[in-house]
Amino acid sequence: MAACALLLTVLATACGGGAGGAPGNSPDAPAADEAQVRSYPPNEVSRAEIDERGANAHTAMQFLRRMRPAWLRSRGSNSLTSAGAMYPVVYIDNIRRPGGLSALFQVPLSEVRRMEFIGPGDATTRWGTGHQSGVILIVTGR
Repeated sequence: MAACALLLTVLATACGGGAGGAPGNSPDAPAADEAQVRSYPPNEVSRAEIDERGANAHTAMQFLRRMRPAWLRSRGSNSLTSAGAMYPVVYIDNIRRPGGLSALFQVPLSEVRRMEFIGPGDATTRWGTGHQSGVILIVTGR
């Protein structure tokens, strides 16, 4: 009988049953590493992320090349007869900027409040046709 009681105690302890678990090992409590790791939305850059991760970048282009390179990729061609690559259109404070992606070199990172990649469907709804590769929208503090 004493052997059965001992066996039950060992099994209960091994299975983690009871309130005698180690402090901080609750399944509801976040792990220490999870609390310090931040994830950012893939289609948005906030001022907080710029402050945290943009130490060596001085322009919007430098930051995006390092942190969101997928935003800068070509997405197909203009037409079947034209082999030219299509890149996202750049809007700064809701004003379309000429020069395509090179306009991002003219935007100091210190002035950026947030950046957002808007897909082709949403961009066409918001600004009309001509946004087959989406939009990079930059909101500044100006």
